[in-house]
Amino acid sequence: MIDSERLARGAVIAAPAARAGRGFWRESWEELRSNRAGMGAAIVLCLLVAIALAAPAISGLVTHYGPTQQDLAHAFASPGRRHWLGTDELGRDTLTRLVYGARVSLGVGFLTVAIALTVGAAVGLLAGYYVGTLDDVLMRVVDVVLSVPPVFLYILMSILFRPNAITLAVIIASIGWAGLARLVRSEVLSLRTRDFIVATRSLGASDARLILHHVLPNALPVMIVAASLSLGQVVLIEAALDFLGLGIQAPTPSWGDMLSNAQVYFVHSVWLVVLPGCLIFLTVLAANVLGNAIRDAFDPRLRRA
Repeated sequence: MIDSERLARGAVIAAPAARAGRGFWRESWEELRSNRAGMGAAIVLCLLVAIALAAPAISGLVTHYGPTQQDLAHAFASPGRRHWLGTDELGRDTLTRLVYGARVSLGVGFLTVAIALTVGAAVGLLAGYYVGTLDDVLMRVVDVVLSVPPVFLYILMSILFRPNAITLAVIIASIGWAGLARLVRSEVLSLRTRDFIVATRSLGASDARLILHHVLPNALPVMIVAASLSLGQVVLIEAALDFLGLGIQAPTPSWGDMLSNAQVYFVHSVWLVVLPGCLIFLTVLAANVLGNAIRDAFDPRLRRA
């Protein structure tokens, strides 16, 4: 009888919390949908991702050229029926290389954010929940990572490891996780003293259950905002490393590598500079606009009255 009463009281207490949780996510989604700029940016990003995923189909059915296929007789060709967006110095089809470059640039961006968010969230959750020795040790590691100039670490790791899409994502995420860890830790520090956490702990819930079922879901909005704002920065870093010759190596196409080659041949074809540069700009702009919209939607203090 006592157990039944406890379960009933727990259900009564949990029901408003569940409804409040669903209300928060529904309200946040409605706020995001009402942001026209944010939804436009989301559509642009989804379109770019769809084009990247459909690169083999576009190559086989539309351009009929491979990303590394050369046609020296038509080098620096202007946009036309044979090559919709022209060719580069080796006669490679620019449109084909752009769509395959999207696979690399966007793939590195999303993979980097996923790795950094996973590591940063794990470190932030542990450091914020277990205040004391573990928190001190983890935060000193974070301080060391943040104190290293990112450019030098990118250069060093790019020299030690020949970058491909996966290793380049790991290289960029090796620094990006630290800032996310500090952000998640600050959120967890405020959550661990909330009444519902204290009440759940007093009922005998284990630390693992508290972290995974109560702290993590309430820290998700901050993590989503941080991840969305990081995407544009990661794409820009990847393009910069490719431009400096420290990222994806030829003949694999990427937007930054295409820009690096174009700085020598831009007098022959301005399209070699304009097209990859515009795609990088558009991707970073869309990611930042969407990130700001998500931040406005998930932060109650920034919502419209």
